[in-house]
Amino acid sequence: MSTILNVVSVEKYYGTKVNLKKALDRIQFSVNVGEFVSIMGPSGSGKTTLLNCISTIDSISAGHIYINNEDLAALPLEKMAAFRRNNLGFIFQDFNLLDTLSIEENIALPLSIKNIPAKEIQQSVQLLMQQLGITDIASKFPPQVSGGQKQRCACARAFINRPKLILADEPTGALDSVSTGQILTLLTELNRQEQATILMVTHDPLCASYGKRILFLKDGHLVKELHRGQMSRTDFYHAILSEISALGGEK
Repeated sequence: MSTILNVVSVEKYYGTKVNLKKALDRIQFSVNVGEFVSIMGPSGSGKTTLLNCISTIDSISAGHIYINNEDLAALPLEKMAAFRRNNLGFIFQDFNLLDTLSIEENIALPLSIKNIPAKEIQQSVQLLMQQLGITDIASKFPPQVSGGQKQRCACARAFINRPKLILADEPTGALDSVSTGQILTLLTELNRQEQATILMVTHDPLCASYGKRILFLKDGHLVKELHRGQMSRTDFYHAILSEISALGGEK
């Protein structure tokens, strides 16, 4: 399997010399093409900081992050936006949709920015909306649809460019249990059918159990990896709960 993401001895500091906080401490792991990996840890463990560094939203203090063998630390600032646009897809807890654009226009936005021909954009958006079951709300605006529908729209927008890597930060945090199950099933299907590579931050063991591997962070350290292997999702969920208990539980 080819490696799409390689995180090498990454450190991240915040603050000044007199009040320095180490958010990430020599984090090291890799993700292969087509993997679905969950990142877990208590509040303040560094999981969102790590995702922000991988997404180029934040910069690292030391180490290297490679995406498709491209060293993000060596990437010129003027090339960063294009790299992000061409390689990464984002799904956020608060959806990050534009209320002034319709659902269809929100999904089409990444392609519009790239100056893709209108007919090609329409075909791609229609196909993806059909896949995600949101064709019937295409002309509606985000305030007019449910949280689950908004997140389906956000998933479609993240996937429309067929990015190398999808980064999801608590993608079900604002959803009810029914919508949560639908979104996680959707991500699983995108991962399985389209070989989408997904890295998802979550505090919820049930959400994490949809992945195939869990990275546990604590106090900025990567302290444990848990592989699903041949376990059922239910057994994996219980294994995750046991691991959280062994690590001291959520705080």
